[in-house]
Amino acid sequence: MRKCYVTFNSHEDAIMLHDELKENGFKNVIAPTPRVISKCCGVCVMVDESEIEAVRKHIKDKDCPHRSIECIDQVFDPKRDRYA
Repeated sequence: MRKCYVTFNSHEDAIMLHDELKENGFKNVIAPTPRVISKCCGVCVMVDESEIEAVRKHIKDKDCPHRSIECIDQVFDPKRDRYA
């Protein structure tokens, strides 16, 4: 499964972009930043891969603060967060 993330230097920027994208009809969620992408701000905005090019254009056109836009393949690990 391929996931696309917008990363930030601060969580305030993440929240502002989340609201901006939502107001403009883009589906997105605030999510923990995968450590393979960045070790800076702990939150990012996850967007659908089908909308990533439109999101890139929107971010550029509106000059929204962000650090990077990354798409990665993720594999679900069923053993993660199992304690018993």
